[in-house]
Amino acid sequence: MSVSKKCDVTILLPAYNEEKKLEKCIVESVKIMNSLNVNYEIIIVENGSTDDTFKIAERISQELPFVKSVHLEIPSLGGAIRRGYSLAKGDLVVNLDVDLATDMSHMKELLEFSKDYDIVTGSRYLNRRLVKRTFKRHFLSVVFNWVLVRFLLKSKIKDNNCGFRIIKRKVGITLFNQVKDDGVFGLIELMILAQRKGCKIKEFPVKWTENERAITISDIMKYLVPGLRLWLRLLFIKKEF
Repeated sequence: MSVSKKCDVTILLPAYNEEKKLEKCIVESVKIMNSLNVNYEIIIVENGSTDDTFKIAERISQELPFVKSVHLEIPSLGGAIRRGYSLAKGDLVVNLDVDLATDMSHMKELLEFSKDYDIVTGSRYLNRRLVKRTFKRHFLSVVFNWVLVRFLLKSKIKDNNCGFRIIKRKVGITLFNQVKDDGVFGLIELMILAQRKGCKIKEFPVKWTENERAITISDIMKYLVPGLRLWLRLLFIKKEF
């Protein structure tokens, strides 16, 4: 990439304890974006890591002028993305999971669809033959997605939590100003609010491979508790939306 004053796309990478995966993610991101001939920047928002994630991020940002690294003291996915949006220069902001669970070959589709939509998100539910995950992860995901997100929160999107999406920056800033949860549920909350505000949203199937991290009861509660809070908020404070 040639460093340019104009920036079309910001790739935003929230990173928590990702010392083993961050560098590969940057390499793959640079490779695909260069192949698409897009003016872009990369913002790494390391948040509360206990390993060497930030040291690696700093080194990469020193080596590559279009990469910026930021450190937050507290682990917070929502807070990291919110911080990233405040620094982003691109008209479009791509949110990626550092583990690259979604195949990066879908980046071209993501950018193409963004011409006509406010939000474009990959989906693991539109073509399940493209998805590799254990039965346990699939079962928990289906129960959470259908019972809480689609039934209680009335989402029309089939996959509200895929870590592969692009949002028009101005739209993202407006929505994040209303997102209450700074944890992992924040991105789902954003999708619910976006639908209520009439944003144009595109969902398309992606090839996705499960990472090795086990799901704990604590992980489930990080989604369940704020999800129920949002349900009550939508139920009793409708004038806010």
